[in-house]
Formats: sequence, C-alpha cells, structure tokens
Amino acid sequence: MFERFMWFKNSEGNVPRTVEEYEIHFQWLCDYFGKDLSREEITTEAFLGWTDFMTHEKQLKPNTVNIRIRTMRAFLRYCFMENMIDEPIHEKFKPVKVAEEVIEALSVAEIKSLLNAFDESTFAGYRDKVMVLVLLDTMVRISELLAMKRPNVDFKAGTIKLEAMNTKTRKAREVPLSIKTIKLLKEYMNESEDLEKTFYSFRPQGI
Repeated sequence: MFERFMWFKNSEGNVPRTVEEYEIHFQWLCDYFGKDLSREEITTEAFLGWTDFMTHEKQLKPNTVNIRIRTMRAFLRYCFMENMIDEPIHEKFKPVKVAEEVIEALSVAEIKSLLNAFDESTFAGYRDKVMVLVLLDTMVRISELLAMKRPNVDFKAGTIKLEAMNTKTRKAREVPLSIKTIKLLKEYMNESEDLEKTFYSFRPQGI
C-alpha cells in the first residue's frame, strides 16, 4: 500500500525533500510496530498508540509529533479513498495540541547589531550581510534564497522572482525589495558576476 501511495505522491510532482519525509516517517512507524502493517492491522487504535508512544515514551516535542502525524494521515487518507482500508482512520488520527508560543521579533537595535557584526572586508562577510538584508526584506525561506539565480532579480521592478521548482508550495511568486537592499544587492551582483547563482557558499578544497 505504501509503495502505491509513494507512486501517487511522486506523480503529484512533490519536491524530493517532501517525498523523502514520507519515507522516513513511514519507516519510523514500521520501527514502532516492528514490521510492515497488513491491511487488517491498520486500525485507529494502532495509530493512536503510536501517537501515545511518541508523546509520552519518546517525549518528542508536539511539533515533531505533528509533522509525523500529518504525513501518515495523508497516507491513511489515500488508503481510504482508494478502498485499501474500510475505516477513515485519518479522521480520528489527528495532530496533538500545541501550546501557542509568542515569537518575539528582533528590535531595531538588535537588527542593527546583527548587521554590524558582519566583516565586510571579506567576501563571505559582505555576501552574508546582503543575504540577511534580502531575508529581512522578503521573508523568503533560506532554501529559496540559495536557489535564486541572477535572472530572477529584476532591479527595475525592484522584485525577486521565486521559481515554482524552488518553493515549498510549488508555486512561483514575486517578492519586493526595499530601495536600500536593491542598491546593495546590485553592487554585490556586480562584484560576483561570474556566478550563476546569486549566493554561493565557498568551501576550501582539500590538498
């Protein structure tokens, strides 16, 4: 059943990381049961027991538990819709409650302190400062930023285009930049015009 589910997920065009998460979480489920489950063994009680095991015995954080639950709920929903199982287990096998946390934003002083910490006398320090400014401006994911290529930047429009293949939602979108960040990004790209991607991580090569 899981092989068919994975075939379906691959056919949807999910990013490799998402597909890999399904495989990893299913393996953790199998490790809990000590084997692959047969159709008859896929029950609500079995999956609720797994939730209890992760929450109380393993003492995993609620957010970690919920990531695993959500991927397996997708598997159970697929099995039910394809008539592989008779019970809509996914309707009862739900994420655990998570206490709401207040996320504190950086103050203006903290942001200034962060930007002043970069050593702009080195290329890496200069690059990192520009990266942080772009992240603060756009709120894009770091993976989206690292995948950005030079043609994705439109200085006239003051925007960056994120290609669908590089976004988690698989949808292309454009994000705006401030005038200050546009100026710094343009200067940085002029100094690194031989690079295909906008931001590269350089590592020393072995001898």
